[in-house]
Amino acid sequence: MTAGAHVATEQRSLDTVLALMPEARRAARAMLARVDRIAPLPPDALIVDVGASQGLFVTACARLGYRAVGVEPWGAAREMAREVAAREGVAIEMVEGLAERLPLASGSVDVVRANSVIEHVVDVESAFAEAFRVLKPGGVFWFSTASSLCPRQGEIRGFPAFGWYPDAVKLRVMAWAKEHRPELIGGTQFPAIHWFTPPKARRLLERTGFSAIYDRWDLRLPSEGGCLYRLLLGTVRSSPLTKLAADVVVPTCSYAAVRARLAGS
Repeated sequence: MTAGAHVATEQRSLDTVLALMPEARRAARAMLARVDRIAPLPPDALIVDVGASQGLFVTACARLGYRAVGVEPWGAAREMAREVAAREGVAIEMVEGLAERLPLASGSVDVVRANSVIEHVVDVESAFAEAFRVLKPGGVFWFSTASSLCPRQGEIRGFPAFGWYPDAVKLRVMAWAKEHRPELIGGTQFPAIHWFTPPKARRLLERTGFSAIYDRWDLRLPSEGGCLYRLLLGTVRSSPLTKLAADVVVPTCSYAAVRARLAGS
């Protein structure tokens, strides 16, 4: 679900999606530059967006010259993604699938991206295992998701400091909103049911088999901002306590995890 408009992503209009395209291109460039620092991307890298919705990220990657595939369960969203790509003058592939069952060959993908998706899946461990399966050795799984550390969030309106509620209470509130007040969750039929802390994310990724795990503060590049940005980034990175403080202030959380290369490769 979008954080600001409180309209489920799958419900956005074509005009809304096209208006978001410039920002999608900027975000794709920034994300892929960060990925390239931890696992250099080949020129013909295959990038897969899980929960691709109307294809903004997939289209942006294609515009940057990469092979791009979107995995999306809803047919109307896949059709709109193809229209968006056609308007942008690029070819993309949109396939039907879920995070827990990716319709992709094992060891075939350079980057798997899941943005605001993992909090909605039925089985997180299966989703992580599928990302791991389809990645090539040295490939990167990148996901951004709901955080339990920041009180601000975009998953539901009308519940102050919702991020700090116990998970069991969050689940009950989401189930109630879906049944009785769907406008509070953007009308989505699949509200968030998972929330993450850095230890939880790392534990699940390590259990899946990923070898190197980076949080959003590790991933940010000093070149992305000016002197004040570099000063603040250095301060955040300086200790676990400053990272924790930053996580409390900034909603959502992001991680990149690398599938280990084969011995001798």
